[in-house]
Amino acid sequence: MDAEEEREKKRVQLADDPSNRAMVQRDLHDLPLDMLLEILSRLPITSLIHFKTTSHTGYDLIADPGLPLMFRNRVSDSNPCLIPFNHNLVGPWSRQLYFVDIEGCSRRVRKIDPPQHSEVDNLVGSCNGLLCLSLIDGSSASHSLLICNPFVGDAVRVPPANPFPNQREVFGFGFHPRTGEFKVVRIVWFALDVEDVEELMVQVFTVGTTEWRTKGATPPQLADVTGPPEALVEGSLHRVTFVGMGGDGPIFGIISFELADEVFEEIPHPPCQRFVSLEYSLSVLNGCLSAAGLVDTLHFDIWVMKQYRVKESWVKQFSFDPYFADGWPSHSRIFPELICALKNGEILLQYNNSSLVSYDPVENRFKTLQMSGLPNWFQALPFLPSLFSAKATMNLPVYASKKERKREKKGG
Repeated sequence: MDAEEEREKKRVQLADDPSNRAMVQRDLHDLPLDMLLEILSRLPITSLIHFKTTSHTGYDLIADPGLPLMFRNRVSDSNPCLIPFNHNLVGPWSRQLYFVDIEGCSRRVRKIDPPQHSEVDNLVGSCNGLLCLSLIDGSSASHSLLICNPFVGDAVRVPPANPFPNQREVFGFGFHPRTGEFKVVRIVWFALDVEDVEELMVQVFTVGTTEWRTKGATPPQLADVTGPPEALVEGSLHRVTFVGMGGDGPIFGIISFELADEVFEEIPHPPCQRFVSLEYSLSVLNGCLSAAGLVDTLHFDIWVMKQYRVKESWVKQFSFDPYFADGWPSHSRIFPELICALKNGEILLQYNNSSLVSYDPVENRFKTLQMSGLPNWFQALPFLPSLFSAKATMNLPVYASKKERKREKKGG
């Protein structure tokens, strides 16, 4: 353990000491409210939620209407947090959500309990401090969906979509800044009989309404989509899709669904011939669409579209040989999944659905991040935490809880 990690450990121990907490609460009354809110806005989200649940003073301060905006402004200048999720059906980590703040030195891994005692099946996506979760629901052939702020605890259930015979479905979740609307996109394939040719349908649900809407003609590129969208950029959901067969094999392209006008569009791919025949992955780097893939057998390239929808703006920003750490099994994937960019110029990668690795392009150096408490296998989703409730974020009516009404009555 290095000196920085040792200092972080001591800080956490001091913060957890009951006598120290009592002393801090006494001192809080002597500080001006503006100063208190400024201090609180700089704390990690998990510390704020803990403070809120341990005292009346903490509850009242965290409930101050000015704090969520101050906290959001600070978080936007910080590294994103991670929401790891374990897909395993059995075992101690099965279907469990976690939270990791990679901004701090300790990088403590904490479990997250979904609102409404829900059992999570998959992560659909995240934006503006909200998570969209696919739930396990044995009562319906279609997945149930929940949009929530996992730290505030409130949630909005999405009405179930109509099921179809022999169906398979994927979802996407996003926000468009022009309309201010949050939407869920459903792509469903179905066949009236198992031997029939599959039909394809796209449906959209706008949060705040009551029904799913079916779109018209769908592009043929969606026929071979296998997973949810990989990147939300400029109010559009993006995915890599199979386009057809060429002389050298399969051809892949990028297709987007624009959430304001609800139309599909083709997005120019990186100007690299190998990417055309490569099933690469998409992500977001510093707000820009990026494409990452293994080329030339053992070489990993990351391209970034500096100006959205402009083909000439694609830039190969990173290129490196794959990393292989000591102790990894011989069958490990030698190419990573790109997670996000860090504020220090490094990028965060995930190998083998387990190891998190930072890459420093200046020093061409990799570092495996040690995080005690993570499951052996997980999917990691970048996430910017928020103190705004899910309903407030989506401009839905917010009603005080029984606990809040009781507290207000007692205060009055």
